[in-house]
Amino acid sequence: MPRIDTATHDLRLAADVGGTFTDVVAVDSTGHVTRHKTLSTPSAFETGVVVGLEACINGHFDRICTLLHASTVATNAILERRGPRTGLLTTEGFRDVLEIGRLRYPRLYDLQWSRSEPLVDRQHRLGVSERISSNGAVVQPLDQRQLEHSIDVLIASKIEAVAICLINAYVNDQHEKSIAAIVRKKMPDVAISESADILPLIGEYDRTSTTVINAFLQPVVGAYLRRLDTALRSRNTDAALLMLQSSGGVIPATTAAQRPAFVLESGPTAGVMSAAQLARDLDLPHVLAFDMGGTTAKAAVIKHGEPAFTPELEVGAGMSSSSRLTRGAGYLLRTPSIDLVEIGAGGGSIATVDEAGGISVGPASAGADPGPACYGLGGRNATLTDATVVLGHINPASLLGSSMTLDARAAERVVEKKIARPLGTSLIEAADAVHRIAAAELARAMRAVTSERGIDPKMFTLIAFGGGGPGMAAALANTLNVQRVVIPPGPGVFSATGLLGADLRWMSTQSTQINLTSPDAVRCLATELKKLQARCASLAKTGGFHQRDLSFEMVADCRYFGQSFELGVPIPPGRVTRRSVSEICTCFESLHLDMYGHRDPDGRIFAAALRVTAVHPSSPVRMTEALATSRHIKHRKAWFNGTWQRTPILRRGDVRVVDGPAIVEDYDATTVVPPGWKCSRQDLGGLVLEHTS
Repeated sequence: MPRIDTATHDLRLAADVGGTFTDVVAVDSTGHVTRHKTLSTPSAFETGVVVGLEACINGHFDRICTLLHASTVATNAILERRGPRTGLLTTEGFRDVLEIGRLRYPRLYDLQWSRSEPLVDRQHRLGVSERISSNGAVVQPLDQRQLEHSIDVLIASKIEAVAICLINAYVNDQHEKSIAAIVRKKMPDVAISESADILPLIGEYDRTSTTVINAFLQPVVGAYLRRLDTALRSRNTDAALLMLQSSGGVIPATTAAQRPAFVLESGPTAGVMSAAQLARDLDLPHVLAFDMGGTTAKAAVIKHGEPAFTPELEVGAGMSSSSRLTRGAGYLLRTPSIDLVEIGAGGGSIATVDEAGGISVGPASAGADPGPACYGLGGRNATLTDATVVLGHINPASLLGSSMTLDARAAERVVEKKIARPLGTSLIEAADAVHRIAAAELARAMRAVTSERGIDPKMFTLIAFGGGGPGMAAALANTLNVQRVVIPPGPGVFSATGLLGADLRWMSTQSTQINLTSPDAVRCLATELKKLQARCASLAKTGGFHQRDLSFEMVADCRYFGQSFELGVPIPPGRVTRRSVSEICTCFESLHLDMYGHRDPDGRIFAAALRVTAVHPSSPVRMTEALATSRHIKHRKAWFNGTWQRTPILRRGDVRVVDGPAIVEDYDATTVVPPGWKCSRQDLGGLVLEHTS
C-alpha cells in the first residue's frame, strides 16, 4: 500500500471498528488516501485501531490533526449483555416499566416466544417515594430515608452503574438531581445516568429504557475510549478524538463516554452517510445502501441524496429495526438515528444444518477470533466466507493485498464436515446452498426497509460496500429484482471514508404540547426553540465553539390530537412566523398520508416534542487515488449457475466494460460479476453492475 508523506502533510484519519475487521482511512491535505484493514481485537478493540493507524501513517502520530471514530463496542455490549451490573432508581410503583413496555409483541401467536430479559434485574430496580405532577409541581416530597436504604441495597449488590428515572422528571428534574447527588456521595465510583439529562421527553417507558441503556453502556464505552485516548497520547499525538453519533455528526469522545446511547449505531451510520454522499455525487435519486461486513449486514433507503431518520429504534433483538410493526423483541432506544435495519448476517456468519435438514446462516458469527476456518486461526465452524472460498469467488490464497493468507483446504474441510455430510450432498453443492441461503437472509433485511414499507426495490440502485457487500451484491440484486448495482472505490473501508465528512453536532430536545393550529402557536414555538438553541450553543461552547460558528437544524415531532406516536417534521430555518407554522402543518399532513394512507384536514396538530441540533460544518475532504491494474490478467475456475466456469480475475483499473462471469479484486473487498451481468467503471472509479438478461 502507498504511504502518505507525513513529513509535509497534516493528516485526517477515520477508524471504524467492526466485529470482525477494523478499517482505517487516512487523507492528507493534498487529498491522497491510504486505506488499511486489519482484524479487530475483541479483547481490546483499541489495539486494532492503533495497528491500523500505524499501518496508514508509518507511526507518525504527531501529524494527526483529527481522528474520527465509529465503533461496535456499544452494540456488542448490548447484544452479548456484557456490561456492568446496573441498578434503577425510579418512582415507587414503576419498577416494572421495563418489562411492561408498550405491550407490543412481534410474534403475537407464538407461544414459545419470550422477550429479551431487561438489562436491569428486578431485584436491582428499586422504587423511591416521591411524586412530581405533569405541570412540574411537587406533589410528594422525596423520602430521603427510603432513598438511602435503596442506595444501601444497591451498594450491597455491588452495582456498577445506576439509572435514575422519575415520573415527570422531564418537566422538573429537582428530585432526580437530589438523588444523583446522594448516589455520587455514597457510590463515588459508580456511573450515573439521569433521565432528565439523557431524554427529557414524556413517556415513562421510552425514557426509562433509554436511560438504562445509557447507564449500562457508560462504563463499557467510557473505559474503551479512555484506553484508546491513552494509547494515542502515549504515541505523541494531541489529535482531537471524535465519535460518530447514530444520527450522523460527531461529538467529542468525552461527551460520547457520558452519553453512549447516542453513539450506539455509529458504525452502521457511517456507511449510510457515505452512501448518501455518493448518491448525491452520482445524482442517483433512489438508492438502497447495503453494507455487509464480517458479522452483520445493514440496509437503508436513501432518497434524493438524503437518508431517512427515525426518532427511535430497537436494539438487541434478532433484527435491529425502527419499524413499529416488529416492535417488542429488543430494547427501545429513543434517540434520533438514521433509519436502517441490521441483521446478524456477515462473512463470518456460521452455517448450520438442523435436524430436519434445513440450512441456517447466522446470526451466530465466528467474529475475528477465531474467525472463519479459512483464516487459519483455529475456526472450526463453516461460515459464509468459507463457502465463498469453496465456490472460487474469493482468492483462495490471500486477502488484503496478500497481507492475510487464507487456507482453502481448511474451508473445504469444514464445509464438507458441517454442511455436505449432514445433507448427503457434494462439497460444491453444499457451499452453493449456503451462499443462496445467505442471499435470501440478506434480502429479508432489504425487504424490511423496502417492500414492507410500500417501496418497490426494483426502482432503486443498490450501493454495496463493506468487506462482503460487493461479493454478495449481484446475488442479492437477483433476489430483489434490482437491475443496477454500484460498488464504490475502497468498498471494504467505505464506512470509515464516510466519517471524514461528518459535521460536529450537539442536540437538545424537550417535550412540549404546542397546538400548531392555535393562534398562540407562533409565540409558543418561538419561545421553546430559543431555549433549545441556547442549550445547544452552551454545549458547543464547552467544546470551544461559538454560536456565530453554528447553524441550527430544528425538528418538531408532530401528531394529531389523541394519537400516541409522532412524525418528525423539519422546521423551516429563520424566524418563526405564521407561514412557517403553516408549512410545518402541511408537511406533517403529507408525511401522515405517506405513512398511514390518510390525513385529517380538520384535525388539530400538536408538536409533542422539539429537537434542535447545533451544527459546526467540517472542512471538505477531496480524495484522489490511483487505481490498481494487473500486469497480466489471470483466470481461475468459479462456480456459477450450477457449473464451474473459467473466470477472469481483474483489478479495478483493468475494468472498462466486461461481461460476467468476472471477479474484480480490490485491496479490501472482492466484487463478483455473475453471468447475466456486465461491469463497467465510472470516471470516479466506481464499478457499475447492470443486468443484461
